Amino acid sequence: MLSICIPVYNYDVTPLVRKLVYQVRLNHLQTEILIMDDGSVEVYKVINRRTQSMPEVRYIELKTNLGSAAIRNKLAREANHEHILFLDSDSDIPDDFISTYIPYQSSNLSIVYGGRIHPELLPTPDKSLRWKVGKVKEDHSATVRRRVPNKSFMSNNFLVKKKLFETVSFDETIQRSGHEDTMFGIELEKKGIKIVHIDNPVVHIGLEGNEEFIRKTEQRLETLNLLVARNKDNELMNKRITLLKYDNLMHKYRLEGLFKKLFKIFGKRMEKSLYSKNPSMFVYDMYKLGYYNNLSKV
Repeated sequence: MLSICIPVYNYDVTPLVRKLVYQVRLNHLQTEILIMDDGSVEVYKVINRRTQSMPEVRYIELKTNLGSAAIRNKLAREANHEHILFLDSDSDIPDDFISTYIPYQSSNLSIVYGGRIHPELLPTPDKSLRWKVGKVKEDHSATVRRRVPNKSFMSNNFLVKKKLFETVSFDETIQRSGHEDTMFGIELEKKGIKIVHIDNPVVHIGLEGNEEFIRKTEQRLETLNLLVARNKDNELMNKRITLLKYDNLMHKYRLEGLFKKLFKIFGKRMEKSLYSKNPSMFVYDMYKLGYYNNLSKV
């Protein structure tokens, strides 16, 4: 018995739901598909309400936006079955997606991550940065992800036992999207719960435009700044978050002052270069480090 939980915010989830319904029927699974709208604008609510015509679907609308951490916890509480499959709404799935997860429902494993990939070709030039970040930094096989399993977790596609959420849940103090999956992986690691990695990726099709993605990157860095302030003794954060390793090195060698000045001079030019058709990942990493270093530490 399976609950497929999909948080939705301003996105048409109907193509994904149709594929899921077809696959669960094909595999004769007792399944609910639980869709929870997190305060979308009306046009997307009207579109996604159509999924209620499918017997497998439970569709819930929230009046206010909870954020990506809190809505996943709420979905877990609402789920009726022992196993929960979390999916992002902007995902496309292969024909054998559900059948690949079936053996893991009968195992003793607590949590299994399937992975994420991005389209083979750049969809449009204005999405070059998000696409390349995905291709370079996220499209990893299970073999690669297993090297540091709890670091390589993302919340877009994972199977988990509902009972696990009685032990560890997403940090609801993270109200904006950013590092809720990182902290979830760290908390699991602290409790000795190892994330199992398999090759069952979804395709991430809801790519943001370049400027929107830069703003979301900055938002994630601001969230990280708050998390570091709240978790000053969390050694796993420094081990598992690559940017913090380099930030600590910068402070060790007393380079933060120089780096702040350089970022104020070149930051805008770096950002502009990231809007090119083939943005440099080195420049992107330096932009993140510079932006984070210029935040007022709380």
